[in-house]
Order: sequence, then structure tokens, then C-alpha cells
Amino acid sequence: MKNCLTIDLESIAHRYLTERKSLSGEIRDRILSEEGRRAIDGGALPRNTRNMLDILSRYGHTATFFIVGELHSWYPELIQEIAERGHEVAYHSHTHQLLQTIDSLRTSIQQSEDFIRSHRPRGFRAPRAKITREFLAELSRQGFVYDSSSYGPLDISQKIDGVIEIPISTHSFLGKKPSLTLPRHLSLDLLLKLEIPFGSGYFISLMSAVSPNLIGYFIEKSNRKGYPSVLCIHPWQLSRETSGKVSSMNLARLGYLPYDISCYRAFEYLVENYRFFSMSELIEDMGIF
Repeated sequence: MKNCLTIDLESIAHRYLTERKSLSGEIRDRILSEEGRRAIDGGALPRNTRNMLDILSRYGHTATFFIVGELHSWYPELIQEIAERGHEVAYHSHTHQLLQTIDSLRTSIQQSEDFIRSHRPRGFRAPRAKITREFLAELSRQGFVYDSSSYGPLDISQKIDGVIEIPISTHSFLGKKPSLTLPRHLSLDLLLKLEIPFGSGYFISLMSAVSPNLIGYFIEKSNRKGYPSVLCIHPWQLSRETSGKVSSMNLARLGYLPYDISCYRAFEYLVENYRFFSMSELIEDMGIF
């Protein structure tokens, strides 16, 4: 069975933007400007992304890249290369700031006008995969076909206000089928219900620290039920280097530490042992709505 691989194309600085309350003052100030974010990236994103592209090409996979819009002005040739190598280009907001209001979504889309006009993405994913229902009607008005900003098994996918909501995969140890009530993001509440979001980059890193093939256990559980798994990963998770960009550590950052674990071996294991295709191909292949 083919599974769905999605890649949130963002720099390490975009990750820090949604973690900024837990960062030191120096790094927090730098990430608030585009110039500071690009300096922090320092060209790491193209290196890590092309490494991913080469590995995907070696094994004949296609993937969906949810791309932060301001990267279109940083690395336009990289985004073009992603499309030319047969991968789907989707949208991941303009700067990766958490979306708090419908107006903030509209502003983000306006800021990404050049990117959207050039690549016409069909899919959207909110930063931190956190979205509420009222955003979906706006996405539909803006021309998006699907959204993937939630967590759950694939069989709870549904069309909401004109947009197909496709969750990042979870596995319930209680065997219960959850309902798709948004927001349904990575949270303590999810874990307390013994629902493991194995498709998230966070848990792929955690499982990679134990064994690179642990993720395969959950993929096969999903496949045996007849459903592809939907996975999410970030280019900065494949870096063999420590980030070294956060100048101080504090208690608030402890929850983010799994993201600092390289999951390079887990990524290689996945592409060697499973078949992957893009989210648009998933929708078409399964005849979803």
C-alpha cells in the first residue's frame, strides 16, 4: 500500500518563530525580522531539502511540500526544483506565525501572492497543524481544495465547508474512532486518550531516538486496516548537526527537545521500506469525496 509523505518546508528560524516565547531574548529579537530569519537559516534549508529530494528520487517517491511563502523570495530556484522533480507544491502560511484570526490568514495569503500565483497550491497546512473550522470556509473562498491541519486516522477525513480535511496519522491504543472536531492538534489531551500521533515530525523524532524502524509498526497497523498513513517531517529534522542556534536553555523549551533529535536514519528507513505518494495523489487514488 502507498502512504502519503508530507514535508513542511520551513527553515529552522520558522520553527523558532512558533517557539519564541520559550527562547532567549537575543534569538527572539532576531527571528522577528525576515532579515534575521534568513541569516539564521544561513543556507541550511536548500542543503537539507536537496538531500531529501535526492533520497526521494533514488527510491522513486513523490511527496507534498507544504511551503512557507516567504521562502519563494529566498530560494525561488529551490521551490521550482521541487515542482520540476515531480513533487506537489502546497502552502504553509507566509512566515509560519500561528494563525489567530481569519484576517491573519487573509493577510498571510496576500503576502504570499507571488508564490501562490506562480505555483497555484491546492493544499494548505497551518503552522503547528492547528486550525479551527471557520478557517476552512475562507480557504475554500481562496481556492484551496484540501487542508491537512489536524491529527487523526485517515478514515475520519471529511469535506468541511468546501475543503477536504485530511489529518496527519494517529493510532488509538483504545481502538476508538475519534470524531473530526477542530482544532485537533498535537496536544496533551490527544495523548491522554492514548492516541499516538505517529505521523507527526515530533513523534518521528522521538521514535527515531529509540529505533529508526519503530515508525513502521504504526504504518503497518494503519495499512492492515486498509488505510494509508499520512506522515509529516521537516528538512531541519534531517540535519546531522545540532542546531546550535538557541543561545540558552530554559524549562519552557524542554517540551521542544524531541525536535532537536536528528531523524535522518528514520527517514532513510521509511523511504527504503514503504511506498509514498503526494496528498493530491492520495485524494485521487482513494476517491476521497
